Parts: sequence; C-alpha cells; structure tokens
Amino acid sequence: MIDPLADELALVQERYPEAGLEEAGGGRRLFLPSVPLPNGWNRRSTPVWVSIPQVYPNVRPDCFFAAPDLRLAAGGEPANSGVQALDGQVVRWFSWHPASWDPQHDGLLQYARFVERRFAEAR
Repeated sequence: MIDPLADELALVQERYPEAGLEEAGGGRRLFLPSVPLPNGWNRRSTPVWVSIPQVYPNVRPDCFFAAPDLRLAAGGEPANSGVQALDGQVVRWFSWHPASWDPQHDGLLQYARFVERRFAEAR
C-alpha cells in the first residue's frame, strides 16, 4: 500500500533528515528528533511531535509537543504551553495554531517551518 504521507515526509527529511512518522494513539505523528533552538531557550534543541489529524490535509495539524523541560532561558514557562502526558510520556504542549491553512498548498514541511517560527519568538 502506498503511504500518502511519504512524499511529504521526504520533503521534511530534506530539512530534518532523521524525521519520521510514528503510529500512536490510533493516529500518526510527525517526529522531528532535534529542532535547533535560538537564543532565548534553556536548550539548544528539542524533539518535536506533531499529531496528524485523521482527515489531514483538509484539517491542519493542531498544536505541537516538545521536550518537557523546555523553558525560556530565564526559567519561565513559554506562552501558551504546559506540561502534559502524551501516550504515557510527559511532554510540553504548545497551543499554537497557523493563522491560515490551504490543504492544496500547505503540508508537513510548512507546519515544521511554523514550529520553527514559534521557537524563534522565544516567549
């Protein structure tokens, strides 16, 4: 069977060679093992998980998850985030959503770039 996300994953892997898709919780997730973080964070990189909706790409990914100990460099909690469980592991949930989504043009690579822009804000 052909995986409809294979082409999208290949594009993501051009930027994040170790990226992969995981089966989890009755669905799938994009896994980015090491997203570089700019100054302003307490880590130099973080893993990121993005849940892929069942009706993707018609519905965009909603929120993303990172290392549970990810904080601002001064120790504060990042805006619109919290620590929670995801399939039995503790992660930091970021409630951030792209302002727009066009299923004809947007995909997993665009969402990965959205995550990068969020981290660039360091707030």
